[in-house]
Amino acid sequence: MSMITIVGAGPVGLHTAISLKKNGFDVSVIEEHREIGKPVQCAGLISKNGCKELGLNIEEALVNEIKGARLFSPSGVELSIRKKETIAFVVDRYKFDQAFYKKAVKENVPMQLNTKLIDIRKNSLFLESQGHGELKKTDIIVGADGVSSIVRHVVAPEIPQENFVHAYQVRAKGIFNPEMVEVYFDESAKGLFAWIIPENSSTARIGLAVPMNENPADNLKKFIEKKGLVLDILDKSSAMIPIGKPMQNLAFGNILLAGDAGFHTKATTGGGIILGLQAANACSETIMEHIKNRKSLSDYNKKLSKINKELAIHWKIRSYLNGLEKQKIDDFFLKAKKAGIEEFLQEHGDMDNPSRFMGKMLRSPRLWGMLPELLKMV
Repeated sequence: MSMITIVGAGPVGLHTAISLKKNGFDVSVIEEHREIGKPVQCAGLISKNGCKELGLNIEEALVNEIKGARLFSPSGVELSIRKKETIAFVVDRYKFDQAFYKKAVKENVPMQLNTKLIDIRKNSLFLESQGHGELKKTDIIVGADGVSSIVRHVVAPEIPQENFVHAYQVRAKGIFNPEMVEVYFDESAKGLFAWIIPENSSTARIGLAVPMNENPADNLKKFIEKKGLVLDILDKSSAMIPIGKPMQNLAFGNILLAGDAGFHTKATTGGGIILGLQAANACSETIMEHIKNRKSLSDYNKKLSKINKELAIHWKIRSYLNGLEKQKIDDFFLKAKKAGIEEFLQEHGDMDNPSRFMGKMLRSPRLWGMLPELLKMV
């Protein structure tokens, strides 16, 4: 039986490992941190539809339910998209990750925590555990070790810095609308946006992301002052987010990449939980078919075609928005509002899968005034 090693014990890595173990395969996990789910480096907003399609039970980690979003242009033009029912969940990322850890323990998945990957040479993993070097032999390697993936660096080291943004977030007390996320295309958050994600009416996660050459903490301070937010800061966190063009090849011999390590993140929002878990399913299926039926591990790329289609649209939208000057973004918001984009997205919007509504947008007579913009995003 082939030995499979998953590098990274986040949801993507553990989901892959659990699936393989349930099906009788020899799999183990290594994780550089001492505790699963820490440090927390995510805003923790995931779609209800995505959870339903994946069969995720998030009850233990659920913090809040979101019914819509308010989007603001640089000068304050607002697009409001609100539904009667819940469209997204705010989760406690530590508890969310811990739920996967508990499932892995229940399935008796071998795990080495506080163990860092140093290098890979064919079927050999060079590790550091508690200050000591260690050599681990394996047949298949899955790199699910996040945005700063060491596995990815081994197989695809030349990824430009502009494919990442630096995010900074605070959790704070204040006064918030508990049902609505707020998104600001502000000058202080070039490259992505600033956000307010409510946990309830008195606590929210407030953050932004900027290009790697800017200081996100300073920019968030300016954003908070500009908006006149009165906050009592509870804690802070920061992280890199991959927002580049989808990687077309994620199979390198005996190595597969998944999750943030494989750029399975939406360039529009930086979110990657749902698409990352979908990639984990494709990854485990590929490995099982490889071992049982001698199919090529490169089939992983074919299985990712649907995910890559969505990621490509997210990237095109992000590229279009990033190419607009401040006034042009204001103009785009005004044009979209006049065309009825709010009502359209309330009926057809999908956080994870823009392909499900982009075609409908092109066929909607009321949105034909936006055709020049829409054609640049598809």
